[in-house]
Amino acid sequence: MSFGVFLKARREALGWTQPEAAAKARIEQSYLSKLETGKSFPSEEVFKRLAQAYDFDAEAVARSVSGEDLNALREIGQVRTAVLSLQAQSTRLTRSWLVAGLGCVFLGGASLGLFALAEDEDYEVYHYSSPGVLAPGEDLNAYDILQRSLRPDLGDDRPDEAAARALQVAMMERADPQTRVTRDMHATGFLEEADGGRRYFEPVDAERVRVRSPLRWFLAPAVMFLLGGLGCFFISFRWK
Repeated sequence: MSFGVFLKARREALGWTQPEAAAKARIEQSYLSKLETGKSFPSEEVFKRLAQAYDFDAEAVARSVSGEDLNALREIGQVRTAVLSLQAQSTRLTRSWLVAGLGCVFLGGASLGLFALAEDEDYEVYHYSSPGVLAPGEDLNAYDILQRSLRPDLGDDRPDEAAARALQVAMMERADPQTRVTRDMHATGFLEEADGGRRYFEPVDAERVRVRSPLRWFLAPAVMFLLGGLGCFFISFRWK
């Protein structure tokens, strides 16, 4: 805005007429009219009177007035000091945004680099199953024998019925199916100590497992920091 518009807006905000404002600033009404229409600019002494009467300071003028009017007002010491102060402040803010932008770009680049190093891990896992606890000295296939004793389709291959019933009663009390998943392959199974005896785990099946690299999580902060850096640069350029 022009200095004349600034003066007129201040006067109207105070509810004064031109004669009233001229009297309070101790200047001629015709001179005030020229100031408001932009036909003239105040001297340093008149500027001080206007600032005192209208209750504004040089910084308010430096912030509100722009263009050629501000250049003309820079002949006034107070206005020149205010303009230089605002310019220095703007420069500091611009540099701060630039530094913040560079920091974001650096962090974004580092995060993107870590993401690029991400490699998923593929490996086989093996499933083993144990039907229950084996007593000391008991055959590893004791539970298989128990299952065979319960199958009438085996005919003459079935174990003795009385022995089978006794075995069934004894082993059902210890039956407690459990499974194990391990990355180690045991082709014929493996033994594991347990309360009351031991367990024999037989291989059941295997599957391929893929573990995502934790470095993949760095993609999100990489995008965030890079966008933040661009935002900081945009603000720093618009601040000028």
